[in-house]
Amino acid sequence: MKNRTDKILLAVFLLTLAPYAAFFVYCFSELPLSITPPQQALLLYSHSIPMFFLQLLLCRTAKLRWRLLIPLLLLLIPGLVFTSTAGWHVIAWVLFGLWCIAPAAGCVLAWAAYGLGRRAARKGGGPL
Repeated sequence: MKNRTDKILLAVFLLTLAPYAAFFVYCFSELPLSITPPQQALLLYSHSIPMFFLQLLLCRTAKLRWRLLIPLLLLLIPGLVFTSTAGWHVIAWVLFGLWCIAPAAGCVLAWAAYGLGRRAARKGGGPL
């Protein structure tokens, strides 16, 4: 990491990933599951925040543009394995879609933020 901003993005990514991972382990550590609706919302949608910072870091550091798709591929591969092994294919696709909406939204928001930031920098709005 050469740039200070890249180091900050990496630190923020790790700091937002740690609470999500701890919360995920906490929710699924006890059986039977007794997850409240607010906890379900946090589990389904809060992982868009670490994904946003990871994707923004990749946008800034990736030399080859195909590497920007790595986070989405990391979601796609386990999801396809899950949906192919599940007995109920329709419900598996619905769960896969629900689980992947937040990280995909985080990636798209990071691409948009990076693109808008680069456009503003070219017009003289400041360095990025």
